[in-house]
Amino acid sequence: MLTFVASRFAQDKSRMYLKKVEIAGFKSFANKTVLDFMPARDDVDRRVGITAVVGPNGSGKSNVADAIRWVMGEQSMKNLRGKKSEDIIFAGSGKKARLSSAHATLHFDNSDKRIPLEFSEVAITRKIFRSGESEYLINGSKVRLLDVVDLLAKAGIGRESYCVINQGMSDAVLNATMAERRMILEDAAGVKQYQIKKERSIRKLESTEENLSRVKDLINEIEPHLKMLKRQSEKAQKGKEIADLLKQGQLQLFSYLWHTFQTEKATFSATKNDLGIKMMNIQREVDKLNDELSQESKGMQSSGQQDELQRKREETRRAVNELERELVMTEGRIEIEKEKQAQQQKIEHVPVDLHYVQSKLQTIRESQEKLIARITNAETLEELQDIKEFARAIQQSLHDLSTEVGEGEVEIKKLPTPDTDAGLQEIERLMARTAEIKGKIAELSEAVQLANQKINEEIEAERRMRQRFFELERSLSQKQHELNQLKDQFNEAKIELARVDVREEDLQNEIRNELKLEVTDLKYDGTPVDRSVVERDITRLKLQLEQIGGIDPLIMAEYEDTRNRFEFLSKESEDLQRAMDSLREVVKEMEQKINEVFEEAFEKINKEFTNYFRIIFGGGNAHLIKSKVKTRKMKTEAADGEEGEANEAVNVEDASEKEETGVEIFACPPGKKISHLSMLSGGERALTSLALLFAIISYNPPPFAILDEVEAALDEANSRRFGRILMELSGNTQFIAITHNRETMRQASLLYGVTMGDDGISKILSVRLDQVGQGGKIKE
Repeated sequence: MLTFVASRFAQDKSRMYLKKVEIAGFKSFANKTVLDFMPARDDVDRRVGITAVVGPNGSGKSNVADAIRWVMGEQSMKNLRGKKSEDIIFAGSGKKARLSSAHATLHFDNSDKRIPLEFSEVAITRKIFRSGESEYLINGSKVRLLDVVDLLAKAGIGRESYCVINQGMSDAVLNATMAERRMILEDAAGVKQYQIKKERSIRKLESTEENLSRVKDLINEIEPHLKMLKRQSEKAQKGKEIADLLKQGQLQLFSYLWHTFQTEKATFSATKNDLGIKMMNIQREVDKLNDELSQESKGMQSSGQQDELQRKREETRRAVNELERELVMTEGRIEIEKEKQAQQQKIEHVPVDLHYVQSKLQTIRESQEKLIARITNAETLEELQDIKEFARAIQQSLHDLSTEVGEGEVEIKKLPTPDTDAGLQEIERLMARTAEIKGKIAELSEAVQLANQKINEEIEAERRMRQRFFELERSLSQKQHELNQLKDQFNEAKIELARVDVREEDLQNEIRNELKLEVTDLKYDGTPVDRSVVERDITRLKLQLEQIGGIDPLIMAEYEDTRNRFEFLSKESEDLQRAMDSLREVVKEMEQKINEVFEEAFEKINKEFTNYFRIIFGGGNAHLIKSKVKTRKMKTEAADGEEGEANEAVNVEDASEKEETGVEIFACPPGKKISHLSMLSGGERALTSLALLFAIISYNPPPFAILDEVEAALDEANSRRFGRILMELSGNTQFIAITHNRETMRQASLLYGVTMGDDGISKILSVRLDQVGQGGKIKE
């Protein structure tokens, strides 16, 4: 057995356990009290999961178990040893006033996520006030009682499980009926969540059956009235059909006319907008042309550059004429001077010898050097012409020298006299002046040509400006004409829009008078309408409607409402029937699941029960027996609310009976022949109950178990057996034992002492037994 427990623990060392309990204002624990607990095993794999809570009678130690059961959702004040909800709040004493509220908190280590929350530690708190209000919190967040019950049921520690075993509960399993024992085993098998779902489905099924019955009663009540209303409505149906046809025709015509008006309005509006845009664009162009014309006109008025250029050209021409007259006079004076020099010159024959030739060649060479210098410095066309003449003169000098060498002698002038020198100097001066005048004439002639060119350019620019001016005038006239035409078209579009608006207003008034609708309620489907035909049909329908007479709308409305309600109830009846079928399937599925799990758990718990019974009694035989039992089917009407601590279920007895599987217990100590549990002594009943309790715990070890003086009736030998079994099971389950038994205290790793002074308040003193040395002294 020890090997089995150890192997199961080895698979999961991080099992969920109760870390601590905080109590304040609950029963005798008026002050805040904290009890810390140890897990089933410590870090070195030692069993340290047994905590003993001891104290004298009346000290309030059992209130610890009551507080834990209360936080887990216990609603019965009887199970909490009270009569009404305020009994669990500290009632006061001679030295301390009563408190207005009580609360308790259970702290769980949730490392294995057995509680399906994403927290490694889960704190569940329950508060109660003397006003009757209560609160449930999970990690500080408010929740419902239903949330707490579901959460703990999924973790296998529900309020109805055997996690908290108070005084007398160990013997209650023997006194319970066979059906109640089956429920105990089912809870141990971990099918609580399936049972909750099954019970809720059954309650929903019963509620659905009642709703279905009420729906059928309503259908039976409505059906005759519906037939009468149908006959009356058929008389008015014909008139309604004609009215509907009339309305349909009017809707068709009015929607068509409204659509036509809207289309025309949109067309005219779009045309007007387009014309407006075109007018704006053309107006911008007209304004731009006006600006350009103004600019061109200013340019033409301010153009006086041509006159200035002509004036300067005339002045230059006059200067050229003056220089030409001066040139002529200078050249004449040169000729006069040359004639004077010719008269003064005399000729003599000179032989052409070497000296003569060298002198001539030296003169020609100097002339060539001057020629080269003049070519280098030449700038104008006249200067190039002079250079050309000078080059011909040098060439002529070479030709003359060649001729003179052939003749042998030459005629030369005599050396000049002083008068001759003065005449030559005057000729040179006049020739220099002639060259200067020619240069100025060339410069001024060039200036005249440039002025002529600029004047021609100005004339061409003015011609182009005038041409541009006339073109702009033509464009402006054309755009102004287009603008006037667009304005006329724009005004015509505005007039057409006004006409359409008038027709729309008339149509709106007609729609309000005839149909009591607004034009926004009309919808045109695009079907073409022959207006004359539809108007003729409308007139004919109006005449027929007047012949039939008025229609009572209340009958039609009542018939429609009654028919809709009848159809709704019929559909509701079908839905309820389907819901009942679905709920029956859920109940069947849950029952099947519960039975499967129960069968497996029954076999294993039965085997463990036999084993523990023989260990406790040192032999004998005990086992569980399944048997059929008839139970009376009860309707349970449970309040869904959470307010109030005494929400007891109201059972309404039903006449039907149901056959279920119950559990019978057979127990026979060694050396005896027992045929019924009632033949067992008190001690034997207690031991048998403990054997079954240990079997349940060993099959599905809960994270923790609270044992409230369950071994009180055992003698010393059986207490030792109880202690050994408790130590054996503590490897997988954390035990908190409220006890007077020394053997149980000896097995505990942590000991809490509860005392109560004359103030009526319970106080706690704790000690770890591994810290107790020889002589009972506490180790440092």
